[in-house]
Amino acid sequence: MLEVAPAGAAARLAARSGFAVCALTLVSAVFLQKIALPGTGGLYPLNLFVFPAVTIAAFLAGVLEINTTALVWYALFVSLGALSTALSPSPHVSALSLGFFVVAQFPLVFRNASSEDFQRRMMSFLSTVGCVCALIGVLQFVGQFVVGPDVAFFLDKHLPENVTVAGYNSLIPLYWSSPVYKSNGVFFLEPSFFCQFLAVALVAELVLGSTALRLVILTAGLLCSYSGTGLTMLALFLPFYFLRHGHSRLFVFAALLGLVLIMFGDALSLDAFTRRISEFSDVQSSGWARFLSMFRVLQEVVFANDLTFFLGRGPGTVQEQFRLLSFYAFDPTWGKVIYEYGLLGALAYVRFFYVAFCRGPRGLRFALGYTYLFLGGYLLNPSILMQLAALVVWLGKTAPATDQAREGAPEETGHMFVPALGTR
Repeated sequence: MLEVAPAGAAARLAARSGFAVCALTLVSAVFLQKIALPGTGGLYPLNLFVFPAVTIAAFLAGVLEINTTALVWYALFVSLGALSTALSPSPHVSALSLGFFVVAQFPLVFRNASSEDFQRRMMSFLSTVGCVCALIGVLQFVGQFVVGPDVAFFLDKHLPENVTVAGYNSLIPLYWSSPVYKSNGVFFLEPSFFCQFLAVALVAELVLGSTALRLVILTAGLLCSYSGTGLTMLALFLPFYFLRHGHSRLFVFAALLGLVLIMFGDALSLDAFTRRISEFSDVQSSGWARFLSMFRVLQEVVFANDLTFFLGRGPGTVQEQFRLLSFYAFDPTWGKVIYEYGLLGALAYVRFFYVAFCRGPRGLRFALGYTYLFLGGYLLNPSILMQLAALVVWLGKTAPATDQAREGAPEETGHMFVPALGTR
C-alpha cells in the first residue's frame, strides 16, 4: 500500500498537468488568435511563438512525449517539401513558407505522456469555453444596436495594426452595404472562425450528454455569426449522431428550434444563411470557391505536368494564379497540401496527420478534422493547429478509459437534458 499510493498520486498529478497544458493551449488558441508578434507587421501571429513554447515546456516537464511514428512521417514530409522547393518551376516558391510549416506543425508530433484519461474533462472545458464565447458573441451582435459597432467591435476598430494579425476580414456585414455586422465573438479572426469553434463545442456538448441551456447558448452564438461553414460540419455530424444514439428528445429540440427560426426568420435576417445555398452553382461565390474551386485549380495547374503532379508547385505557391482565373478560388488545407507538395507530399502528410490525429476522441476527431481539412486554409494557422493539439492530438496516446468516451456517447444519466451550466 505504501508503494501504490505515491504511484496513484503521481498519476493524478500527471493527468492534472496534462489537462492544464491542453486547457492553456485551447484558451490561447481562442483569445490570442488576433494578436500578432510585435514588430512583424501583422505577418506572424503571437500563437506561432506560444504554441511551440508551450509544447517544449510541457515536453521538458514530462507532460508530453514524442510520438515516434508521427515524427518519422513529419520528417519525411519536410524532406519532400525541401525537394519540392528546390525543383519548383514557380517564381513564387517560398522557403519561408516551409519554415513556417516546420514551426507550426512540429507540436503535432507530441502526445500525452500520461496513461490517465482526461478526455471528458477536456471536452467539458471546451463546452464551457464555447458557451462563454457564444455569450460574448451574442452580446457583441446585440451591442452594435445599443452602443454602436465602434464599441461592440472595439478590437477590430481600435487594436493597433502592428499587433493585429493581417490578412483576415473580421468585419463582415450581413449582406452588401448592410450597416449590421456579423458577430466574430470579439476575439476570433473572422465570423467563420467563431462559427466553426462553436460548432466543435456543440459536438463536444452532445458527446458529453447535452444540457438544454448549453445547447441554446451555443446555437444562439452560431446564429449571431451568420456563417455557414460550421453548420456544414454539423449537417454531416448530427444525422449520424442522432441515428446512432437514438436521442428522440434531441429531435424534439431540433424541431422546436426549426419552428422558432421559421416563425422569426425575417426578424433574425436568416436569409443571410438561406440564400447562400445557391452559391454552390455560382463560380463567383464564396460557397463555390470554398468547396469546389480547388478541384479545377488542381486539374488546370498541378495535374497538367508530371513534375508538379508528384512534387507540387512548391511551398507558398497555392495562390499564385488566383488573380488570373476566371472563377473565384479558395485554398482549403487539403488543396494547399496537394497543390504545393504534390502527390508524394500529400501521401506523406496524410499519413503524418493520421498517426498524430486519429487516436483522440472520435466525435472531436470528425468535427476538428473536417473543419481543419475542408473549411479553411489552416495548414499554417497556429491557432487552429493549437485546437487540434489540445483537443485531439495530445489526448491520443492511449485508448479512452471508457467505452462511452470511445464511441462518443453521452453518459447514461437517465436524463437527456439537464438545465444547468455547471460542471459535470
